[in-house]
Amino acid sequence: MKTIKGRLIFSYSFISIVIILSLALFYTVSMENVFSGYAKEQLDEKMRTVVEQMKEVYQKDKQKYETTGVEIIGNAALQNGLLVRLQTLDGELDWDIRTHKEEECQLTLQHAESNMHSRYIKFEGSYQEKEYLLESDGVQTGKLTIGYYGPYSYTDGEIRLLGTLNRFLILLSGIFIFVAVILGVIMSKKLTKPISDVTRSAAEISKGKFGVQIQEKSSIDETQSLITAINEMSAALEKEEIQKRQISSDVAHELRTPLTNLQLHLEAMLDGIWEPTTERLESCYEEILRLIHIVRQLQELYVLENQREPLRLESFDFSNLCEKLCWNFEPKLQEKNLKLTLCTRSGDMLCGDRQRIQQCMTNLVANAIKYAETGSSIRIIYKQMTDSVLIQVQNKGNIIPEDALEHIFERFYRVDKSRNTKTGGMGIGLSITKAIVERHNGRIWASSDETNGTVFSIELPK
Repeated sequence: MKTIKGRLIFSYSFISIVIILSLALFYTVSMENVFSGYAKEQLDEKMRTVVEQMKEVYQKDKQKYETTGVEIIGNAALQNGLLVRLQTLDGELDWDIRTHKEEECQLTLQHAESNMHSRYIKFEGSYQEKEYLLESDGVQTGKLTIGYYGPYSYTDGEIRLLGTLNRFLILLSGIFIFVAVILGVIMSKKLTKPISDVTRSAAEISKGKFGVQIQEKSSIDETQSLITAINEMSAALEKEEIQKRQISSDVAHELRTPLTNLQLHLEAMLDGIWEPTTERLESCYEEILRLIHIVRQLQELYVLENQREPLRLESFDFSNLCEKLCWNFEPKLQEKNLKLTLCTRSGDMLCGDRQRIQQCMTNLVANAIKYAETGSSIRIIYKQMTDSVLIQVQNKGNIIPEDALEHIFERFYRVDKSRNTKTGGMGIGLSITKAIVERHNGRIWASSDETNGTVFSIELPK
């Protein structure tokens, strides 16, 4: 009984059996009370009938009871377990059933006692009598004494009926107990099936089989919450594992070439093939710095995508943030003769992590400057929507192909494959931007056409 299923079956069956037996006991006690009350009422009714019959055989003219009639009434009463004795008013014996049928009277009393002891082993009964004064037209005519085994007794038919009812009750209780056990097994199986699935899935997850989903549903809120939590954990672990493999693959792919180049350059200088000039050492140093930057960005992306760092949410003026961006990018804007236009107003508020939002805008503006046509304009647009805020960064430059827009936010993806890493970027900035937006429960997308140029749009909840 160490399993939940076994304990549920035992508990349910035990409680069901206790309830069924309690109901059976209650029914038995109630039935016995009803039958005993019924037997007492029947006894009183039989004696009243005998009294009324005896009054009818009284002869007024002779002022005596008809002997034949008394004898018939007495014999009939004996068949019902009643012993009749009739006396005159002065106490003289008129008629007594014992005088005529003493042996049969004893057998009747013994049979009544035997019936009651067969039903109740410790039944306390004895021979008892009741006296009735007989009257005719308001004049007392005699005294009737009726003897019986009491306080009450059952007839043979009532004993058989009680036995049949008891057997039926035992059979019915057995059926109910059997059904209760079967239902207990079915219910426990239904209740523990989701838990078993959870246990099995947790074991598979512990072995590294991420992504396992429990399909079984539970009608119990707590169990369903556990299933949901396990499924979400499994999906999160699978996502994290995929991200780890992807990052490992991306890192291996992106770092292989520069590391190989560094290796060849350093080996050439160590072997004396190349002279270790200042220019060559600086080139190697810059390459090392770039590699360090890639690793740092990948680390930051991993933290963002896996929500390892909480957001510091606050309400701030978005236009003020954009103005500072203009100052920071002023040299680069002048270099390409670009104009940065802010379509924002003072008081355009935004709720989020100010530092992360600034990082998003920095990446988007830097990307817009890099690919904008010389002498063109870059616009930052702020729009209030019903339940959200729309931020757009727009620039005029080379149009991004439709098929490239689907992958533009993927790490290490570059639209122009011909560009080298120094001029075309490393392809991580937009991935970081997307991760930040999604951490704010927002969404980001890009569009590119001849009319509007390239537009990066961010929608954030208010």
